[in-house]
Order: sequence, then structure tokens, then C-alpha cells
Amino acid sequence: MINLENYRSSTEYREILRILQKSTMLQDNILWQSHVSSKAVIPVQYLEIDFIAREVQVIFDADSFQIEKSKPVFVKLGHRMSVFKVSEFRVGQNALHFSFPELIKTPELRSNPRHQFLPLQEKTVTLRSSLIGSFGELGSELKVRVSDISFDGIGLVVSENNRQFLKNNRILWITALSDTLLENPIVAEVLYINNEVDAHYLKNKQKLLKAGLKLSETFPSSVFHNYLS
Repeated sequence: MINLENYRSSTEYREILRILQKSTMLQDNILWQSHVSSKAVIPVQYLEIDFIAREVQVIFDADSFQIEKSKPVFVKLGHRMSVFKVSEFRVGQNALHFSFPELIKTPELRSNPRHQFLPLQEKTVTLRSSLIGSFGELGSELKVRVSDISFDGIGLVVSENNRQFLKNNRILWITALSDTLLENPIVAEVLYINNEVDAHYLKNKQKLLKAGLKLSETFPSSVFHNYLS
């Protein structure tokens, strides 16, 4: 059984498609269905993506394994041991067909310990879409709240209004931690955006999102430790 404690939910189409694509090249993908007293595990022979139909096709040995159409199917992918549930599918000859999943559980990738901030601490980070924009001007800038941080990643709490900024600028420059400007801005990649915001941050029914950034390099040690204090 997979322990999902260190997993996060991804609903980002591009990340989900990337995980599926990388899994097509691997051999350790599996299906399973849960029964009252057991779990039927079905090895996957091939995993294929039909971009025209926007479907996943899973080839398995139908002579040795049977899929119950009345029960959901769970899929574990070889890439990062990502998992998702499929409730609607059709079974063809030696194949299972279903639409691209809208949500995948995938492990957190941070190798360094994470520091979680309390909602009252109001830690922020300043993001810039580029250091040099058109006509030599600076790119657009956004100051957002930080929920957690490590040497190689940041968790953000952003408003629904700022979703497009993050979706349109998958590569960003971090120029400041709270009020401390970075002498050398750090490049970060937006890995995911989802709705898994801690309830402590939710106020006045405001729609908030959780976003994760992966850093290209670590913060200067002194700046990082001052930020945590």
C-alpha cells in the first residue's frame, strides 16, 4: 500500500501530461482494484497516450487478469510512483481506455528539510517575470505570501487573481525574501498550482491557491537563516 503522507495533489494539465509521458517509457506501471478482503494487482504491459482522443490506453493481459467494470481502477505509474483513481473507463480487447486524469498524487521532490511558517508570520517573496522586459524595462512583479520554504523549494499561498501570472510565467526570478533584496536574483520554476491551502490561511471566503516553486540554486545561507528567524 502506498503511503500518501508525503504526496501532493497536482491538477496542472502540463504536469499531469509530463508524468504520463515519462511513464510510457517505464515498465513498472500497475493497475489495481480493491475488493472487500483483497486487492487485485494487474501488471501493465504498455502505457500509451492518444493525444487526438485525449485518452490513456493501458495494455494488459486480459486472459490472466479481469477488470470489474462496476469498481474504480487505481493506477500507479512508474514515474515517481505517482497514483490516481479512474472512475469512468471502458475495457477493450486487452486494453483499458480512460480520459486524461484531472488529478494525480505525486511525491514531494524536496530533498532538504522544509520550514513551515505560521499564518501570523506573514513571510513573503517577491517574484518577477523577467529581469529585463521589452524596451529594457523590468518585467512585471508580484509579492506573494510564503507558507513553507526549504533550500531548494518554496510553497506559496496566492489569490485566484494571481493564478494567470504563475501560469503565464512558469520561469520566474526571485528578487527578495520579505524586505531583503537578493544581490543575485534566483531563477525558480513553477511546479504546480492546486487548491490544497491550509485552512488557517482562508479568511472571508477568499479563493486561495497553493503553488510550489523549485529553485535553480540555494539561497545565500545568511539571508536564508535571517528569513527563518
